[in-house]
Amino acid sequence: MANQNQCNFTGRIGKLDIRYIPSNDIFIPFTTFSLAISKSRKDSNGQWIDETTWINCKAFKQIAEYIEKHAQKGTFVRVTTAYQDSKWTDKSGQQRISPEFLVNDVEILGNRKEKKSQESQDRLNMPTTNQPNSNAIHQADFEDENIPF
Repeated sequence: MANQNQCNFTGRIGKLDIRYIPSNDIFIPFTTFSLAISKSRKDSNGQWIDETTWINCKAFKQIAEYIEKHAQKGTFVRVTTAYQDSKWTDKSGQQRISPEFLVNDVEILGNRKEKKSQESQDRLNMPTTNQPNSNAIHQADFEDENIPF
């Protein structure tokens, strides 16, 4: 029977923390990050409202190493996760439950740092004549101004 505990999210990484936890004689990479998932809707006046939901994700081993090497705050990713509850006790002694998602797969869809360096390099290599450049790279123009980080 197929695993039915699967969630897919696409969003931007917020807080990103990478640690190594001891296990026997080795250290296992462990990454926690928040993921901003946004949706837009129209209110009763016809104005667009952006709503952002933050989810907490955890990744281990090879996936954690991949995230460490290729992602940072603001990186646009698609993750496949499994849901689980995280139980903890707050300062007043109350039992609390928080949802968290264990990452099974991650795909980097875009990286702000790489895009900015590409844009600055494109500006440096712009032709000085009005003749079209046959080697020009055309990229979609995405505005990141409304992202909350």
